[in-house]
Amino acid sequence: MTVLITQVHSRYSDLDPQGHVNNVVFLDYLQEARIRVFTQINYSGIMNVSQVMVHQSIDFRHPIFYSTEPLTIETWVSSVGNTSYRMKYRIISAAGVLAAEAESVMVCFDNDKAVPIPDTLRSALMSILEVE
Repeated sequence: MTVLITQVHSRYSDLDPQGHVNNVVFLDYLQEARIRVFTQINYSGIMNVSQVMVHQSIDFRHPIFYSTEPLTIETWVSSVGNTSYRMKYRIISAAGVLAAEAESVMVCFDNDKAVPIPDTLRSALMSILEVE
């Protein structure tokens, strides 16, 4: 399996009144990792592909507390279909603890309807597809 690693820093403003990263901020971290994956595989066309997220799920495993050390987000492509692809993630705290596991499904679209994934994007996704 090709797992790409992204490191992001939590911000003090990410914290909730209990002193840990607010659950909605996890989505920001995943978005950052998703975009950086395409940079890591040298696919510069991601901003030119119309796509929309149709599914996002997160299983919270452990709270993330503020640290000046970065979080680690492991990301991989788990499936590529005709019009959509699925990415999975693990968020690991600065202390090395699994904080969350997540999944997103992205769909390419044009004129408000799903369209086939462009060949260049498909090729990039296939290069990091999880192989079991």
